[in-house]
Amino acid sequence: MGTTGKTGPGKGPSPKPAPKTAAQQRPRTPSAQAAKPQVSSMVYRRRRLVVAILALLVVGGLVAGGFYIAGLLGLGSKDGAVSAPVATGSPAQAKPAAKPGTPPSAVCDESGIKVSAAVDKPSYGADEEPVLTLRVTNSGKASCDINVGTSQMQYQITSGEDIIYNSKFCQVDPSDLVKTLAPGASESANMVWKVKRNAPDCAKVVSQPGRGGATYSLVATLGKWSSEKVTFTLQ
Repeated sequence: MGTTGKTGPGKGPSPKPAPKTAAQQRPRTPSAQAAKPQVSSMVYRRRRLVVAILALLVVGGLVAGGFYIAGLLGLGSKDGAVSAPVATGSPAQAKPAAKPGTPPSAVCDESGIKVSAAVDKPSYGADEEPVLTLRVTNSGKASCDINVGTSQMQYQITSGEDIIYNSKFCQVDPSDLVKTLAPGASESANMVWKVKRNAPDCAKVVSQPGRGGATYSLVATLGKWSSEKVTFTLQ
């Protein structure tokens, strides 16, 4: 009769290990962090160098573009520096300098204004009427503006102290006339004396100038200038 094996007291058979699952049998993969390659410091330096070069190129392009635009606007100088705007108005014409020895601009010298009187004949017959002349001359070295109108003229004829005739006594509508007399220039005016007396305010006069060889004097006046006496005879 055969024998059977015995087990020790309290001991059971050894448990068999559980079979492995498919997940446990699959080979393990490295973690995501372990999968990333390690970047060396040299690669970092290269990347920074590339970024710096790109930045310099961008800045350089902006500067070049700015100078190009300034050149189009006419604000740049030849050496590239930006200059201030320049006025476009025409330059003022400078007066030429006076030549050495040139006298300053002359001013009218009223002492050079001369008035003279004249008659057309020294002696007049019984039916003749004297023609009286007033002449004004600028004997100065500069032009003068002179009022030569009838408002400034006066012809006066006297016999001794007796005023025989004065053109102002019966003057009608006196007027002004200003003329520029250049140095050496003259202006003259004539009037015919009817050989009659007159009085201030053109009052009526009964007596008449005498003839028969009577001598009379003429003085012509223009404004503040008066002539020397000129004498003539009435026959």
